[in-house]
Amino acid sequence: MKTNIISLVIDIGGSKFITGLVTNTGEVLCQQRRLWTDISPLGIITDIKKAAFALLQANPQYRPTAMGLTIPGLADPESGVWTESSFSGIRNLPIGRIMEEEFSLPVHIDNDVRACALAENKFGCCKGIDCFIWITVSNGIGSCIFANGKVYYGADGNAGEIGHVVVEEGPGARPCKCGLSGCAEMYASGRGLVRNYIALGGQYIIDGEPANAKSIDALARCGDITAIQTYELEGIYLGRIIGMAVNMINPRKVVIGGGVSLGFDLFRSSLERTLKTHIYKNANPNLTVEQTAFGYNAALMGAAALCFD
Repeated sequence: MKTNIISLVIDIGGSKFITGLVTNTGEVLCQQRRLWTDISPLGIITDIKKAAFALLQANPQYRPTAMGLTIPGLADPESGVWTESSFSGIRNLPIGRIMEEEFSLPVHIDNDVRACALAENKFGCCKGIDCFIWITVSNGIGSCIFANGKVYYGADGNAGEIGHVVVEEGPGARPCKCGLSGCAEMYASGRGLVRNYIALGGQYIIDGEPANAKSIDALARCGDITAIQTYELEGIYLGRIIGMAVNMINPRKVVIGGGVSLGFDLFRSSLERTLKTHIYKNANPNLTVEQTAFGYNAALMGAAALCFD
C-alpha cells in the first residue's frame, strides 16, 4: 500500500469534535478541535460539514480518498446509520449517506470504541495481537472485543457495553439511563469519578469551575488526599469490570483510553491489585493492562483505521 493514501477523519465527541487528515501509516497531517455550536442532528451535521470543508480548503495539497467518522453511541457500519446517542438525542441518522453526497467520498462509520480498537491493532500497541480488549473511560464507558483478528460485534452489533456491568447494588445504587442501577458508568466514568470525589468530601468547585476529572487529576498530583482516594476508587471499579471481561474472553492485553485514562498512573496500582483478586490468574498468565499511546487522538486514529481496514 502506498504511504500517501489519505483519509478525511472526524472524531465526534460529546462536547467537541475533531477534524483531521491522516495517512494510512498513521501520520496525522493536520487536525482541528472545535466545540459544537448546536448539539442536535441538524447542528452536528452542519458543524461537521463546515469544519471539514474549512480543513480541506486550508490544506489543498492533501487529497483524501475516503472519509471516516467515529460515532459516540450505537452505529451500523454496514448502512452508515448513526443509530442512537444519548448525549444528542440522535436516532437513526443516515450520516454516512449525507457525508458521501456532500464530499463525494466513500464514507466509513463505526462506534468510536470499536474504531479505537482497530487503530490500536493497525497503528498502536496491539499490532500482531489478535485478541485484546479496548476500553474507553470518558463521559461514559465502553469497550471493544477484538478476537481472532477482528472486531466482535455480537448478535445485534452491540457487544462491548462493559459500562453497564453492575458494580454496586442496593437502594443507594446510582440509577443509569440504560434502565439499570449501579452501572460501572455511574461510578468509574468521568462523571462517576466526580461524584465519587464529592461523596468522599471533595469540593464542588475547583479553581472557580465545577469539578471535573482533569481538575481532580491535578489535585491528586499535588497530594490532595481526597483526590488520591478518588483515583484509588477508580482503579477498584475498573479492576472489577476488567476482571469479569478477562475471565470471559482471555485476552492477551487490555488497553485503556479516553480522557480519564490520562490519569492512568494515578489508578494503575489499585486497578492491578483489584485484578489480582478478580481474575483466574492461571488461565490468564500473560495478561497486561496499559494506557493507549494515542491519548486524545485515539478516536481520530480510529476514524482513519476505518478507512484503511
